[in-house]
Amino acid sequence: MTGVYEHFFDVMEDLGFFEHIYEDLPEDFTAVFEIARILEDETHTLTQKLMPVLALQSSGGERREEQWTGDPQMYVDEREEYEAGLIRSPQHLPRIYNYQWLLPEEVFFRRLAKKELWVPYAREPTYFRIDPEADDYQPDSRKQKLYVLLDTSSSMAMKNRINLAKAVVYYFLKRNMRELGYIHLRTFDTKIGDLHEAKDTDSFHALIRYVMRLHTLGNGTAMARAIRQAVDDITALPQLSGTEILIITDGACALDEAYIRAMLGERIVINTIKIGRSQLYASKSYIHDRLFEEDTEQHRILGRLQKRAAEMAYQKEHAQSPHLRRRYEESHRALQQEIDRQVNAMTEEIIVGYGHELERLSQLYLQVDDIDLPGLFELGEEQHQEISDLFRQICEELDYQCSLERLRKLALLLDHLSVLMKNTDDADLRARFEELQKQIAERLTGCIEEQLHQSGGGVLRSLTTADRHDLEFLISSTSSLHINLWRAFIWKLLRGIRRLRGRD
Repeated sequence: MTGVYEHFFDVMEDLGFFEHIYEDLPEDFTAVFEIARILEDETHTLTQKLMPVLALQSSGGERREEQWTGDPQMYVDEREEYEAGLIRSPQHLPRIYNYQWLLPEEVFFRRLAKKELWVPYAREPTYFRIDPEADDYQPDSRKQKLYVLLDTSSSMAMKNRINLAKAVVYYFLKRNMRELGYIHLRTFDTKIGDLHEAKDTDSFHALIRYVMRLHTLGNGTAMARAIRQAVDDITALPQLSGTEILIITDGACALDEAYIRAMLGERIVINTIKIGRSQLYASKSYIHDRLFEEDTEQHRILGRLQKRAAEMAYQKEHAQSPHLRRRYEESHRALQQEIDRQVNAMTEEIIVGYGHELERLSQLYLQVDDIDLPGLFELGEEQHQEISDLFRQICEELDYQCSLERLRKLALLLDHLSVLMKNTDDADLRARFEELQKQIAERLTGCIEEQLHQSGGGVLRSLTTADRHDLEFLISSTSSLHINLWRAFIWKLLRGIRRLRGRD
């Protein structure tokens, strides 16, 4: 068969939704497949919007061929693992070279204020390819290295934002797999997640499967702490030297722009995908603090104007004649108008800039609107026909031989049809999907019933504990059919398996 569903099960396996799936999975987890297949179409408006990120290439220039000899292992010259550099931010203070703690206190603090203390910074190590003949994954020190910060706050569950984020991560990593030397990822909400690393084929696929299974979302968005943690990781780990940060978030947040820019320095680059149109508005107390408690040239000008206005007010109150009083009053009025103009301009600047610090910090900033799945999927007769053909193909395979793998395929089709039914506005097409779903459910039920009644238990006799968990999860996941038969069927299946085991 041909079409978008030709590789449906291959993608499901890539995403980790094919084996060992008895653990809890996110709701509508197969929706990621539909979004990812849309991103495959480079003419689609969503793909074109995301293309600057999806097409990120190595910042190290053109690839240079490297003579490779010896074992297929990574080599790092320990003598060149770190290099000295001047301190860039106060957070690097604990890492300064130890001898500097012996400096006189006055000298130490003067050098700290001038950023003249020396700190060891990780430098880029030397690599050899793990497998120089590999077609899909070839780590190289000059290839792009990416550090992904993925927002898992509760608001990401709204309007399919988390599924879009997962599809972007999956598609981006698959598209750039040959060009990526190292991939690191942390999730963040109110807490910062563990650091995950992909440095070879196995860990790369493990990273994809970890991201796809994310479904427990927390409250809040600790953006500043997440960026600080990423910078700390990049600074401390030699293999992360030269890494770019990619933030995928829906949150608008206020950041200390100057502090973060100092943390990033000149070597670390941030790219951002912002999903949705959420905005942050400055409170009156925040605006007041920014107007009157900061110390910038603009604030000093405003302070001088206010001081001069206070002097004019005093002179007006103590003027010796009506003429002088009118002159002071006119001067005071003019000064007050200038103060109001300055305050209004500064207030507008604060309001307009508030919550957009991440945009200004990012070298590449993409604003993506929330997606509407029914409008995005554009389902029709073609999709129905392709899934029907896929079902018939599995049926032909089952007629030849029943296997747990084929039963899994039927159950995955059941779940995916539930997603499609939920996200189509065409009542006729939805009814046809529902009819197809019932046919698949009947075939799945019939296959398992047939195996239970075979002498020796058929394929079910050889099920491992994990297989039984998988099968139970797959069948129970079809509860959206609202067929009471399923609950009874699960128990009958498990009782049958236990009975077959008891005969041994």
